[in-house]
Amino acid sequence: MELSRIEIGGESYPLKCDNIVLMEIQEKYGTVREFEKALVGLEEKRDENGDLILNEDGMPVYIKKEPSIKAINFALPLMINEGLEIEAEKKKEAFEPVKEKTLLRKIDQNYFELSKLLHQEFSRCFVTKK
Repeated sequence: MELSRIEIGGESYPLKCDNIVLMEIQEKYGTVREFEKALVGLEEKRDENGDLILNEDGMPVYIKKEPSIKAINFALPLMINEGLEIEAEKKKEAFEPVKEKTLLRKIDQNYFELSKLLHQEFSRCFVTKK
C-alpha cells in the first residue's frame, strides 16, 4: 500500500498508522477509541446526573468540541516516524527518525486541519480489503 504524505514546514513526510502506531496509542490513551475521540474532538453527552445520553439505537450521543492538540502532537511524530522507517526499509537505507520537538516546531497548519489529516490516516487502519 502506498504511504500517505503530509506537508509540514515545507517538507513532505510519509505518514503511516499501523498496528505499531496503534499499540503506542493504546498504551497512552487506554483504548484506541479514546484516542480517536480526542483527535477529532468528540465528547459523550451526559445528563445532569452524569449518565450517558443514548440515542434510539442505544449508542452514545456525542458533542463536537475542538480537537486535542495533545493527541495531535502525540500522533504526528509517531505516524511520520513509522512512515520514514518503512520508506528507509524499502530503499534499504538507514532510518533517521525526526525529533519530536523539531517536527512540532515546524507545524504551519492549524490544528483543525492536522486533526483531519491524521484522522484520515488513522481511519485507513480499519479499512478491510475485499
